[in-house]
Amino acid sequence: MLVDSHCHLSIEKNSTVATPTETEPKIEPADLVAAIVHRARCAGVEYLLNIGTDLSEIDQLKSTAERHEGVFYTVGVHPANAAEHLLRHSPAEISATIDEAIGSSKCVGIGEIGLDYHYTRDDEKGQKELFELQMEIARKHLLPISIHSRDSATDTIAILRHHAGVPGVMHCFSGDREFAFSALDLGFYISFSGVITFKNSRQLQEIVKIIPADRLLVETDAPFLSPEPLRGKINEPAFLIHTAQKMAALREASYEEISTTTCQNFFHLFSRATLCLEKTKKNCSGCMVNTP
Repeated sequence: MLVDSHCHLSIEKNSTVATPTETEPKIEPADLVAAIVHRARCAGVEYLLNIGTDLSEIDQLKSTAERHEGVFYTVGVHPANAAEHLLRHSPAEISATIDEAIGSSKCVGIGEIGLDYHYTRDDEKGQKELFELQMEIARKHLLPISIHSRDSATDTIAILRHHAGVPGVMHCFSGDREFAFSALDLGFYISFSGVITFKNSRQLQEIVKIIPADRLLVETDAPFLSPEPLRGKINEPAFLIHTAQKMAALREASYEEISTTTCQNFFHLFSRATLCLEKTKKNCSGCMVNTP
């Protein structure tokens, strides 16, 4: 059994999957998400963490989690959306909206939050302001964070150190060894996506080998970054098996070992998910999340 620790089940992000063809009718939005979740379970991906990137997604995130067992979610503002949110809302309004959303038992973390300087640094001040704000919300509610960091390792680590003690995961890790160990020193988990299956990702593959087993997570970042041999297709949680298989090969471990380890790690980090399972009398067999 696997856990996809970071995916996006947003109808808008997956809308291209529903494009009708001459032989296939259009899939209704609700059925689209249901089909994605069903295919994941058929592939052995039993649990999914549906990640928030925009406050406008909160109702949809909550509704999807309520409709599907094994689907949890986070709320947060992606750094690419920081400028827009700060233009439309005050920091107090953003904080209040996230505070309210956290009331749901299936909301298990804050994310994805962080910094992204890949295209421009024009909104660097706003990104940092919103990052710091959401770190404080996570600390207040004792929730883990899912970090997005692209071409911003130095500033990301500096802010995380300033808020030391807030647990979390470096999502879709693509940095260097120094960045990885700086995050590990702060207690963070490292999550790898289908990028590790790419032929040109040798440096990243070497990092996969040296991350402590108790800090490993695996994700799809669906509908983005499909792994080999499905590169070029729209990604979905069912494809996580290819990334887990590659991780097992790189670490000279069995697929079952990677499945069990990453499942354990997910539920240790996102402890609200564990509590939710306990309340619903569900068992996560093989990953030590067993309930009465």
